[in-house]
Amino acid sequence: MAARVPCGGKAGSDAGRGAAALLLGCALALAGCETVAPAGSPGPSVEAPVPAAPTPVVPDSDLADRIVHQWKAQAPGLADTVQVAVTAGRAVLTGRVAGPERRVEAVRLAWQVDGLKEVSNEIQVDDETSLTDRATDAWITGQLRSKLLLDGGVRSLNYTIDTVNQVVYLMGQAGSQAELDRVLAHARALPRVKRVVNHVRL
Repeated sequence: MAARVPCGGKAGSDAGRGAAALLLGCALALAGCETVAPAGSPGPSVEAPVPAAPTPVVPDSDLADRIVHQWKAQAPGLADTVQVAVTAGRAVLTGRVAGPERRVEAVRLAWQVDGLKEVSNEIQVDDETSLTDRATDAWITGQLRSKLLLDGGVRSLNYTIDTVNQVVYLMGQAGSQAELDRVLAHARALPRVKRVVNHVRL
C-alpha cells in the first residue's frame, strides 16, 4: 500500500524552507548595516581637544613701569636722566648718562623685564672718549648688526648691541643656545674687538 502524504506536507515543507531562507537573508543584511542613532539622540562621546592657553600680553604702560622700577631698584639715579617709551612691546631708551657703562646698565636692566620684544638704545653719553674711539665703536656695532641681520638663524631684533672702547656688550633674549652661540661667534670674529660681554637671556 502506498504511503499517504499528509495534506500540505510537501508544500508545507517548501514553505518552511523558504521562511528559513528569508530569516537568514535578513540576518545577513542586518549584520552589514551601520547602527544609526535616531535624530536628536546623543551620539558617541568624543573628547574635544583643549586649546592651548594664549600667552598673556602685558600692556605697554606696565612694561615701561617695570623698566623704571628695575632702574630705581638696581641703579639709583638712572631713572632721573634716562626715559623709556614702550610701543607694541618695543622699548626705546633716551636721555643722557655720565659714562658708557651707565648706558650699558640701563639697557641690560630693561631686558630683564619679561614681555619685551625689542630694546632700542638712544641714550647719549657725556664722557671724554675721543672721536676716533667713538668711530671705532660705532663701526664694530654696525658690522655686528649687519651680520646678525644677514644670518637666517638669528632673530636680530631680539638683541641689543653696545660697544664701549672696543668691548662688545650683548643684551637681549635668545631663542635657543644654538642661536646665542651664533651671535657670540659673529661678535668674536670681528676685527678690533677686544672682548665680548654676554648679558643675553635664554
